[in-house]
Amino acid sequence: MDEQNDNFILIPAKSGGGALVRRSQIAGGRANGAEGAILYLASGPSVYTTATIPQLAEYLGARKAEIA
Repeated sequence: MDEQNDNFILIPAKSGGGALVRRSQIAGGRANGAEGAILYLASGPSVYTTATIPQLAEYLGARKAEIA
């Protein structure tokens, strides 16, 4: 990932406020019920967020895979 696209994004955190996360440190994520998602970071703790997976995908500029 080039440095230009490795900026920080603010993810809304369940504990209030948010978590400032560098894009290159995001290792993955999964839904956490209807309450939001868990974002796994390459280094450091996971972030429990009130954002849903579709919202996280939008923050990150991800595209939806079309599965036939």
